[in-house]
Amino acid sequence: MKSSIFFIVLIVLFVISLPVAFALGITSTMIMAVGRGGVRFGQIIQQMIGGVNTFTLLAVPLFLLAGKLMNASGTTDRLFEFARITVGWLPGGLGHVNIGASVIFAGMSGTAVADASGLGVIEIKAMKDAGYDTGFACGVTAASSTMGPIIPPSLPLVIYGTMSGASVGALFIAGVIPGLVMALIMMTVVLIYALMRNYPRELFPTPKKVAVGFVRAFLPLMTPVIILLGIYTGVFTPTEAAAIVVFYSIVLGACIYRTLNLRKLWDILVETVYDAACIGLIVAAATLFGNVIIRALIPQQILTFVTASITSPVMLLIVINLFLLVVGMFLETTSAITILMPLLLPLINAAGINLVHFGIIIVLNLMIGVLTPPFGIVLFVISKIGNLSVVDLTKALLPWLAALLFALGLITFIPEISLFLPRLAGLIR
Repeated sequence: MKSSIFFIVLIVLFVISLPVAFALGITSTMIMAVGRGGVRFGQIIQQMIGGVNTFTLLAVPLFLLAGKLMNASGTTDRLFEFARITVGWLPGGLGHVNIGASVIFAGMSGTAVADASGLGVIEIKAMKDAGYDTGFACGVTAASSTMGPIIPPSLPLVIYGTMSGASVGALFIAGVIPGLVMALIMMTVVLIYALMRNYPRELFPTPKKVAVGFVRAFLPLMTPVIILLGIYTGVFTPTEAAAIVVFYSIVLGACIYRTLNLRKLWDILVETVYDAACIGLIVAAATLFGNVIIRALIPQQILTFVTASITSPVMLLIVINLFLLVVGMFLETTSAITILMPLLLPLINAAGINLVHFGIIIVLNLMIGVLTPPFGIVLFVISKIGNLSVVDLTKALLPWLAALLFALGLITFIPEISLFLPRLAGLIR
């Protein structure tokens, strides 16, 4: 009964818009104050510092920085143009271009917001100018951005790996096929729209045009290749890969394209420090929260209750998916992962569900959440960029949400979609 009260307090603190880190800290302190949690007040700072004192988390600010550098250096323009050349000739051309560009950029940024805000401006303007209606342009742009945290690198997967103990390298490689499955499903939706509304397509490119576009985009296209090959061959860890991508991005922007100057670099560094500090504070508070509730035996109580009523791993995954879809509507991705993993991990382990497979499931669930009101951050970003009301954008997103839910179903109930490549690489059994 007391456990329920604590979670009600936590939910109320979220509803009144108290910052997530403070809400977690206050709830943890309440649990400790009633003599539960096994953590003394003098250990609070020690517990929080321990949560962020991990080598793996260094990847978070580094991948954030790499994504911002790519946006600032004009890399997104080159990627969009290359995607336009290669798939723009299909029915609904720029819709496919939108998805193709997101697949490529996902291999650099690792976040949905970076994709939406970086590529979104270019994509929506190009589609409007070509005669596509605003709702479709904004809908496909928002939906395609969800591939950012699925296709490696991925900031949410780094956080998940830290909280769950799953291999970040295995999680990165596990996201490749699910990301491509999502892309194919969304391209099918574009094709249906194109045939129904007679959307335009680009002319079939000449070999020369393809070659020129490829040469212009070659160096940015090497970013995901460097990341995956480096991790796959064991040359460097995911965290070291993040540092290499930052260096590579600076070289591209400052030395080769000459679009990145010291002023821009300073602004990007300041913005990255701010964003990384916010994430770090959430992780620190969530670590304290997780340790307190574990020592208060709250996850064990939940495990006992759930296992008494749900005996099938399939049914458990259905229930968790429904739960995560609701949570994703109200909580930011990093916050949701750090809060929920101490609660869900005992359930997942007890059911024998592979942690790498579950990592892809939880991130995709929460990515669907960034497209839904009331707190979907990508929803608001695209609404602002596309000059479309949140209500109208939500209506335009309904077919795309259905497509993403279909992809979620495939990825949930066909584990090999996520596990084939990590097993091939020998990273998991």
